[in-house]
Amino acid sequence: MDKREERLHQILQATITVLSKEGAEKLSMRKVAKVAGLSLSNLQYYYKDKDALLIAAVQHYFESCQEELTLELNVLKFESEPSITIYLQKLLDLLLMNGKSNDHLMMFQEIWALSSRNKELEKAVEIYYSNYCVWMMELISSFSKKPEVILSLLIPYAEGYSIVSNVLPLDKEKVIEMLIQIILNLTE
Repeated sequence: MDKREERLHQILQATITVLSKEGAEKLSMRKVAKVAGLSLSNLQYYYKDKDALLIAAVQHYFESCQEELTLELNVLKFESEPSITIYLQKLLDLLLMNGKSNDHLMMFQEIWALSSRNKELEKAVEIYYSNYCVWMMELISSFSKKPEVILSLLIPYAEGYSIVSNVLPLDKEKVIEMLIQIILNLTE
């Protein structure tokens, strides 16, 4: 990574930290600059305003989540040739974020809240999910002949689960078992 890339990474990580720890209401260019260890003018050199910073941070965050998921699933493939059940268990374990003090969860909730009030960010989130669905379809097609069925169930369920998991009567492990059964029945 060259110096510019390092600085951009530092700024984006600081933005994500502020968003996930304090929420969007407390996000400011000044606070991000402070957390990143930069002057405000130096931050503004890279990102002219809060909207540009938010869009870049959201894109960076989504890319890092996708990289993390890819890495975890590749480790699984490397260790053995997993069955569809094992693959689904790992995928669901990664996708289903629990509502109990999870920085990822907080970040997703902040992104959704912000995108409902910011058209540019809403478009960035839409582009991310379009790309994410294509990527996920390719991933799922490596172990299923009906990736569109699995994807159409998993993505909305995972998103909704992140919001209501703490009030569901079943724990995460039981939900994963249930979803695997549903997916296996749908894809037979």
